[in-house]
Amino acid sequence: MPSASARCVVQDSVFVRKCRCRGQLFHNPPPNRYHRPGFHPFQGGRIGANMQGRSRNSPTNRAKKSSTAAPKTFPLPSGATQRRVQFKNKFNETLVGVFVDAGSDNVVILCHGYSSSKDSFHFPAIANELAKKSISSLRFDFSGNGDSAGVFDFGNYAKEVGEIRGAVMLVRDQLRKTVHGLVGHSKGGNDVLLYSSAFDDVPYVVNIAGRFDMKQGLTERFGQDIFAKLEKHNQVEMPGVNSAGASFKWLLTKRSMEERVNTDMKLAAERIKVSEVLTIHGTEDRVIPFEDAKRFAEFIRPHMLAPIEKADHNFTNTAASQAMIQKLTAFFTSGL
Repeated sequence: MPSASARCVVQDSVFVRKCRCRGQLFHNPPPNRYHRPGFHPFQGGRIGANMQGRSRNSPTNRAKKSSTAAPKTFPLPSGATQRRVQFKNKFNETLVGVFVDAGSDNVVILCHGYSSSKDSFHFPAIANELAKKSISSLRFDFSGNGDSAGVFDFGNYAKEVGEIRGAVMLVRDQLRKTVHGLVGHSKGGNDVLLYSSAFDDVPYVVNIAGRFDMKQGLTERFGQDIFAKLEKHNQVEMPGVNSAGASFKWLLTKRSMEERVNTDMKLAAERIKVSEVLTIHGTEDRVIPFEDAKRFAEFIRPHMLAPIEKADHNFTNTAASQAMIQKLTAFFTSGL
């Protein structure tokens, strides 16, 4: 049911919510589909539209499933412990995570990127460094990725925002701790910013190499004719490689592509008022250009931009990864 501070009406089969406290109108689907209505940056009422008209048990997309590589591990500091946790999303899919308990009340949630997992990128190393600072962490696999249930999908931004909400509530309600911050890399960077634009209830947020212009990078990834193919066939089977290096087939749908291109990161950035945001971006990123980071700096307040010289999209050289982790941990201990 709508809160006392919001007035909701139905208009042309799109759930329209007028939020008096923030004075803006945006479209979203009926509230029972997600953890909470109000993922405003998705235009035209298309939140989660990529989940419609296609079985979530598609064998094509399910070929991805769990990773085969052993997760990266780092020796935890004295007194810290690590354990596997699980929670459900709104589709009753089981999401799998790793909770590193540093013995503190504060927890940072780590969110992976496209076709990736909780043990990819530098997340185990980040968790270890946070534990050294007495900050606990939770990293988990989004649905359809890593060890979590569900179907891999290209768009899924609204669904993943709902899954971050599930992780936040796991920390608050079951672990009985405080969510001190969010970290997301690449697509995960977009996810944590979209979460903040919808909820704005986590004090510190780190966007690592997230994309500002959501219309860019698509033909480079899928080919110049991808929009014509989707217009004609509505879906296209695509090859993929997960973070463990395993190949899989999945379906790119027209609805999923529409969710991507209609996600307005400028609107999302402008709506973040409470969370302090740090954007970390490599100056030699060839996947998402450094200029995108500058655009976030224009529209998010309060915000700090931390360029990492000579770093690529995944911060693969040792100096770059160490600089990125140092910036991140310093932010969580001291803020902007």
